Amino acid sequence: MEPRKVAMYYTLIYIAIFIILSLIYRNFFNTVLLTFIAVMIVDAVASFITRFLHVPKRIATVIALLIYFFALIWGLVMIVPNAFTQIADFYKLITDIIEKRTWEQYINNEELINALNALVDFIEPSIAQLANYLLREAAAHIPGVIVVLFFSILGAVYVSLYAHHIVQVVPLLYPRKCRDGINEFLSELKINMRRFIGVIALNAVIVGIAFALLFRFMNLPYAPLIAFWAFLTNFIPIVGVIFEFIPIFLFSLSLGLTGMFWIITFSILIHLSVFIFFFEAMKGYARVNPVLMIFSILITSEIFGPVGIFFGVPAAVFVVVFYKQFIKAQLESE
Repeated sequence: MEPRKVAMYYTLIYIAIFIILSLIYRNFFNTVLLTFIAVMIVDAVASFITRFLHVPKRIATVIALLIYFFALIWGLVMIVPNAFTQIADFYKLITDIIEKRTWEQYINNEELINALNALVDFIEPSIAQLANYLLREAAAHIPGVIVVLFFSILGAVYVSLYAHHIVQVVPLLYPRKCRDGINEFLSELKINMRRFIGVIALNAVIVGIAFALLFRFMNLPYAPLIAFWAFLTNFIPIVGVIFEFIPIFLFSLSLGLTGMFWIITFSILIHLSVFIFFFEAMKGYARVNPVLMIFSILITSEIFGPVGIFFGVPAAVFVVVFYKQFIKAQLESE
């Protein structure tokens, strides 16, 4: 059999094994996902440091790990606690805005009022269901979250420092005759995955900081909560923007026309900016069709649950590179 076909079949078998283990052991999947994302971010930062500071890759990786964990600890200590303490008040404010139809006090256009009422009536049940679901999930999975965080941190350190050795071991899982093709596949997958996740992470940081600064500048409450929510949801391309915008839009209804105008305008401008930056930064790399990305997010969330939403983008990148390296080559050769 042709070496490329052998490599393709072996890869599909290993993917099937990973999916089965992930479905049986959810903490295994969550740990692998968080570790993988952390390693890709650290590798992207290390490559940036190596390129511009001209230091050895090992030293750059250590510096990148220190930066990553400093940002992680700072977020866990300074941002996350403040965000979580504001959730109850923010949820109460949103429900009050919806019940009192606050926007009717300052909007004179009957058609616009009816449109907003219809939109809010459509969103309201989903907000209540989401809040109840998040509370149940948080209470049930706190021990698991601690375990996942612990092992993902260990995994991020180990894999980042020994990534080169690990990449050398992977081809040994394949027959000798197809190892050259697998090395090529892994190299392209790593380059594209690192770039993709690195750019998405940078966009998430930019949007989170931008909303924090906006809320501080406008002297609005809930800046830590909104910043954290914007950061988290922007790890989910396209779909995450909708998740992000709903609570921000509902909050803006309590600010009057001027406040609502500035919030909406800022949201459009910041997302347009990171959207342009994303496509500029991805020039020369694997292009993932937005439709494929959306379907990938939907499928991974159905298979792996809420955490699977964050697996949609890596899965889509994998599919694109896998198709290019194996399936497309087979179709063209036949």
